[in-house]
Amino acid sequence: MENHKESNSSKELEKNSEDEILKIEIIDGIFKNNKIEISNSPTAQSLYGKNYFGTLLPNNSLELDVLEALLLIERSRINIFDENKKEMTAEQILSIVVEEDPRIWVKYLVYRDLRQRGYMVRLGYGEGIDFRVYPRGSTRSEAIAKYFIYILDEGNSVQLQNLDQITQQTLNARKKLIIVTLDRLGDPTYYHLEQTKLPENSKKENFW
Repeated sequence: MENHKESNSSKELEKNSEDEILKIEIIDGIFKNNKIEISNSPTAQSLYGKNYFGTLLPNNSLELDVLEALLLIERSRINIFDENKKEMTAEQILSIVVEEDPRIWVKYLVYRDLRQRGYMVRLGYGEGIDFRVYPRGSTRSEAIAKYFIYILDEGNSVQLQNLDQITQQTLNARKKLIIVTLDRLGDPTYYHLEQTKLPENSKKENFW
């Protein structure tokens, strides 16, 4: 019985490891132009500085991406309102954002999993790079992305030419490319992809 309790406690600590350094205070955010703005406060500064959420605006307020806001909603750390001060649910936000980004839910499943694993995650850039992932324990002052994440939806194909371009982009940036697939339950699997150049065969024959 004691071992069972210790096991449950260990799992709970792992699941909530990132929550432990967030303040208990639930903050409010305003949904505008598919972003969420949070007024400057100690909690907002903690989210930004310690937990790597959001981007600071010139007025010192914090701007969250939808993925970041969805995670904080799920963790009961934020209430979000529209510009008419009416509270919004995660489903309402998704129904708006999905028109601009049909893959938003797929991205969220991967984003949430990476954050639960303790990684700092930022949106990607360019063609095909969904996220930039930083090593565990990184701080904003020293953070350098280590991985590029490319999400391949189950059942969808990718052209080798496009995959080669993504791989080359990753190599040029001196990062490691991780391809993520999602099963029907939404659980991600990660694959490390590298570019390999096969040696020439000195004994090859001409067939044409």
